[in-house]
Amino acid sequence: MPLLSDYDCLRVLDLGCGIGRNSIYIAENYRNKCCMVDCVDILDIAIEKLKSNARTHGVGKRINGILGTIEQYGIHKNTYDLVLAVSALEHVESENSFIYKLQEIKDGIKSKGIVCLVINSEIREVNRDTYEELDPQFEVNLPTEVVKSYIDNVFAGWNILKKTVSFQEYDIPRDSITSHLTTNVITFVGQSL
Repeated sequence: MPLLSDYDCLRVLDLGCGIGRNSIYIAENYRNKCCMVDCVDILDIAIEKLKSNARTHGVGKRINGILGTIEQYGIHKNTYDLVLAVSALEHVESENSFIYKLQEIKDGIKSKGIVCLVINSEIREVNRDTYEELDPQFEVNLPTEVVKSYIDNVFAGWNILKKTVSFQEYDIPRDSITSHLTTNVITFVGQSL
């Protein structure tokens, strides 16, 4: 947020917004400035809850809930000051869609705009009780180095504000079992020149 403090007017895109954890926070922080947040999610219940949460927090007019897939949402060139995709791009339909959306995100950023990506890679799931290997519930599950190379290629020449990889693991209820998930989480924050 401090990187955006000089903006008089802010246009944001939150891909895979869910119920608005990031979108509403941004809209609240820019309550006294011109701010619009476009929020895309595939789940109609998420968009409904997003809109309800936005009204509850007094920022309903600043949140634009858009029902659809990340692939369906076309990002127009030079439109956004900030694009967020937190644990979302690994749910596009294919590796080609992933690469295309990275390029579209880059092209959609205005001069001095910021991109914040959090992407899971090398995802592995096992049944916590039996250690049976499970199919991860992610459409795109790439090696960490491959994801990093795609990001490096697409955002070459940008000012890199943060680029990290951290190993994470946690348990997730899946139907009648508990899945133990491990992943390398790539965080990339870059600013266009």
